[in-house]
Amino acid sequence: MSEDRFLSAKVGDLMTTKVVNVDASMTANDVARLIVEHKIEGFPVTEKGKLIGIVTGWDLLTKVVSKGLNSNKVKVKEFMTPSPITCSPDDSVLEAAKIMAKYGIKRIPVVKNDEVVGIFTSYDVTVYRRLIDYTDFGH
Repeated sequence: MSEDRFLSAKVGDLMTTKVVNVDASMTANDVARLIVEHKIEGFPVTEKGKLIGIVTGWDLLTKVVSKGLNSNKVKVKEFMTPSPITCSPDDSVLEAAKIMAKYGIKRIPVVKNDEVVGIFTSYDVTVYRRLIDYTDFGH
């Protein structure tokens, strides 16, 4: 793999820009519907437009369903992960990948000027690395 190409890539080059944000006042059922509708597993949580957390299907399963809580009443703010780790679109892919590995996370909200502008996932890293490997072998 061309290390120069991998090391020079920025999060902003690879991130998903069509981000589905979840409002902190939504219910667990709302999150479940969004997971099915969008076929994605994690969402930045906002309150009055500001990022305050992240919520995943795992959060829903372990903090709501497994405890027998009423998913029509439990609000996202009650089971989200608060104060998520974030990155900038200008951060290197390598920096973001190291953060994900260090903290065992699969997605990082990408923030610029206090606004969520994207989401960067371990899948983005994997696809990019495979593309670089493929092009480096003369395919």
